[in-house]
Amino acid sequence: MIKTFLVFGIFWSFILFCPNKVNAEVKSDVLGLRLGMNKEAAHKILQKIGKLEKTESKQQEVWVLNVDRSFSYIIIAFDREYTEVRFITAKAREKGKRVRYRDVLDLKKARQAGTNNNNNYIQEMPGRADKPGYKIIARGQDPIYLTYFSIERIYQ
Repeated sequence: MIKTFLVFGIFWSFILFCPNKVNAEVKSDVLGLRLGMNKEAAHKILQKIGKLEKTESKQQEVWVLNVDRSFSYIIIAFDREYTEVRFITAKAREKGKRVRYRDVLDLKKARQAGTNNNNNYIQEMPGRADKPGYKIIARGQDPIYLTYFSIERIYQ
């Protein structure tokens, strides 16, 4: 009887007092691609993980990924001068290693802007003197797993 209470007490102490990582750190990159990264550095990463499918208006590119189990496409956009990364969107694979909303942002701090069967989480990260702010957007119809994951610069 005492042994049962002791085991039960240890179990509940572990549950209540040990940190439980429910939400991951907020992502600031997609497969190594970061906002503000220069075009050459971004292309170096992209050429290792995929193949350029098309260029739209010379500021946006679509890359098909061939090495990542989580994402199938990357859409990357550059600034007007076509010199640095302005936003990144990744399309999640429907099969393989699925990505949860909580893997990319803090669900407790994110704003839910979706409706039934249309989840749309947005979390803004404030800028600093040396780094502009950005927002993370995770979208999908599944309540747990996302379909699109984007990081974009906040212009002020």
